Parts: sequence; C-alpha cells; structure tokens
Amino acid sequence: MLASLVALALIGAPLPQPTSTPEATAAAFLDAFKAMDERRFDTFFDPEVTMFFPTGPFPRERIDGREAVLAAFHSFFKLAKAKGRTALNITPLEQRVQRFDDVAVVTFQLSQEGDVGRRSVVLRKVGEQWRIVHFHASTIEQ
Repeated sequence: MLASLVALALIGAPLPQPTSTPEATAAAFLDAFKAMDERRFDTFFDPEVTMFFPTGPFPRERIDGREAVLAAFHSFFKLAKAKGRTALNITPLEQRVQRFDDVAVVTFQLSQEGDVGRRSVVLRKVGEQWRIVHFHASTIEQ
C-alpha cells in the first residue's frame, strides 16, 4: 500500500534534470521548451523566478514567481498546440554562457521572421541543480 502511494506521488512529481552545468541546463531547458513538454519545462524554474516576456500574447509587465511565469508559458503552449504546432522552432544563435561562482548568465539570439529575438537567462546553482531565477526575452524589429 505504501509503495503504491509513493509511486502515485512520483508520477506527478517533477522529473529531476541532468543539470550539473549551466551549459547542460541550457540545452535541456531548450529541448523541453522546443517540445512544449510542460512536465520537463516546469522543473527548470526557481520558485522566486522573475521574467520579462517579449511581445505577443504575454503580459507586458515583469512577472514574479514560478506559478505566474509558468501560467503564462502554459497559455502560450496551449495557443501553439491549438494552432496545430507540435514543436517550437527555437534555435539559439551566438549562445554564450558566463559563469560567476553559483550564478550563470546564458545569452543568445533567435531569428524570428525578419526580427531578432534576444534572450538572457540567469541561472543559480541550488545544490547540484541549476535553476532559472530570471528570464528576459525581447525582440528587435528589423
């Protein structure tokens, strides 16, 4: 009986990610993002995360906290899936990882229909895992 309860609890638990380096975390995060795999995607965010979203269906103001950030992403995934998308075309260009002890900054650009998307992801090492504590996304119109 106890084993069954533990198994049921683990089914809903976030999957631990192999994120021993900021580079591995960035790669695993982008893989989950591209796949719109909410279960994997959600595991990367720190409870205190803050985010500035780009234009589009997202809020204009800074979003504070894991639940609020994930709610915005989940709405976006739902819209994309409703339009028949099964994956997102996210290919980071000129990715750079800067590490400062237990903090890392991952920056890259995205090519988006003539515009340039800029992304900055700040990671903090918590135990052996790297978690997103801030995510900034913006677009420059060409």
